[in-house]
Amino acid sequence: MEGMTGGRRTRALAAAIAVPVLIFVTLAAWAFASPVGSTPDDNFHLASIWCGLGDRPGICEESGNPETRLVPSPIINAPCYAYHPEASADCWHPEQPGLSEASWMNANGLYPPLFYATMSVFVGPDVVASVVTMRLFNAALAVGMLTGLFFALPRRARPALVISALASAVPLGLFIIPSTNPSSWAILASMTIWVALYGAFTTTGRRQIVLGAIAVLGAVIGAGARADAAAFAVFAVAIAAILGARRRRPLLVPLASAALVVIVSIAFFLTSGQSDVVSSGLPNENPPLSLTQQLANIVGIPILWLDAFGGSGLGWLDTAVPAVVTVLGFGAFCGAIFVGIHRVGLRRAIALTLAFAALWLVPFVLFNQSHASVGSIVQSRYLLPLMIILVGVASLAPRILHSWRGTRMLVAGAALSLAMAVALHYNIRRYTVGADSNAVDPGRDAEWWWATAPSPLAIWVIGSLAFAAVFVVLWFVLREVSDQPDIDETVAVPTTDTEASPKRVAAIRTDAEGTSGIDGPRTDAPDAQTSR
Repeated sequence: MEGMTGGRRTRALAAAIAVPVLIFVTLAAWAFASPVGSTPDDNFHLASIWCGLGDRPGICEESGNPETRLVPSPIINAPCYAYHPEASADCWHPEQPGLSEASWMNANGLYPPLFYATMSVFVGPDVVASVVTMRLFNAALAVGMLTGLFFALPRRARPALVISALASAVPLGLFIIPSTNPSSWAILASMTIWVALYGAFTTTGRRQIVLGAIAVLGAVIGAGARADAAAFAVFAVAIAAILGARRRRPLLVPLASAALVVIVSIAFFLTSGQSDVVSSGLPNENPPLSLTQQLANIVGIPILWLDAFGGSGLGWLDTAVPAVVTVLGFGAFCGAIFVGIHRVGLRRAIALTLAFAALWLVPFVLFNQSHASVGSIVQSRYLLPLMIILVGVASLAPRILHSWRGTRMLVAGAALSLAMAVALHYNIRRYTVGADSNAVDPGRDAEWWWATAPSPLAIWVIGSLAFAAVFVVLWFVLREVSDQPDIDETVAVPTTDTEASPKRVAAIRTDAEGTSGIDGPRTDAPDAQTSR
């Protein structure tokens, strides 16, 4: 029996190492899958990064106009291929000498400064090396934070973190996270804040402190990148409080952490020029929307959810992916929600309702304030943080691991792996030869590729296999892991007869196992004698 336990622990440790490594390899493949300047508005973001630490000779210099700066010429000309999907990225020349004026950048504090200042640390004389380093850093940051959060969470909450990250990732999340776009940090913040605070509300001791610190760090990262991420962080606090706050548990640490999240978010929000956009919409001269147009927006908003799974294209929204990517990605996302809501109690019902309402109402209000219709202004990456929270809350269900064992995991893993492989192939091919190529090898007759990197075919194969391997590992783990949390991860259980009566121990055990958890009484909880 001890040997079997040791073997399981060894396999669990191997899985704990393998999954983060495989996810990092997947994100690294996406980091190499497109050229410098390939994310939306990257000419703005790259110029802002180069000036993120102020004026520096040869990197960011005064232009004579307080609203502009001089930055390396390749930065300005990076998105020469944007809106020309039939053309490769061969038009971009990283060796172009001299400085050029960046007339569109974060000179007036439109965006919070933290993301740009952090990325600016990696700026060097080689533009390509600098951008690749930034992308890999953001990939490593995401993997590191999610891995640390996973082990800090009580076992009951860990599946929600994993499911929300994987079910919402293909393809937009995988494309944005290892990039130089501030949405990278906004997405990471949405994955961490709500579940970290929930974990802090439902644990005690040092684990509670660690989880509270991770939540605050997530708020700093998200709010320091985008103003809307600051607003979503406050929303995440509300969701976590609804799900996890209990009078019978110590509340000082989680409440202090929640207060810090709110303070940090408000501070970044109020000092960012984006706050005006979030609160009053984008300025334009369009007349107010008519009632008919508002109704059309209400019923048209779900198209934005599909766009997060490739419906609107990647890059500058000019890299189309096949419908199979959108269908499989969105299907897996919806499937994860439906698997999670098979038994919903009052607290989780309220949280799910709020998350779903926010996913619908936030874009509607922004469209109305901006006098715009669905299909303009609001991009799906702005809503992806809310989608992550929605599927995460749905997955915070009793015996969720039992629900995902067997066929469901295989089907979801196969769907997401296929969608990811197809999306990665199309994304690489669009920049190597143009979207009009039908070659199986995305590097065949390549007109553009990195000077020092594995071939396009190798990047595609390695990235696709790594992502598929994540689900293979998870499938093997689910065959052995118990669906019940360790009692001492949730509450402190007395261990001797002198510390508490048997009835008190049984009551604490029952609470820890979830029979009085966020979804109310459970009918499927095993006896206390067999739950360990």
